[in-house]
Amino acid sequence: GAGLWWLVIAVLFTRHYIRDNMPFNLGWWGFTFPLGVFALATFELLRLTELRFFALVGLVLAVQLAAVWLLVLQRTLRGVWHGELFQAPCLGGPQAPAHGVFSAD
Repeated sequence: GAGLWWLVIAVLFTRHYIRDNMPFNLGWWGFTFPLGVFALATFELLRLTELRFFALVGLVLAVQLAAVWLLVLQRTLRGVWHGELFQAPCLGGPQAPAHGVFSAD
């Protein structure tokens, strides 16, 4: 039940922030672990209960995990290749424009 609740909330929040053009960062790898655990737990439920329903749900979750993993890997490699991934705006130095609470923006 808690895993299903997490999945619904995660999908809703992610859709909301993607619509606001959420920029890619290494934190996106955090999507893979809970989804992987949820998929494996579903396959464990299949093993324990032998209900075919869990086979279908586990397969759908595993396919979603593979898709998310490939998406994040592709965006990570693109960020590394273009040199954009490891730039922290907060460490831009004195010439960088000020953004945040205390800026005049």
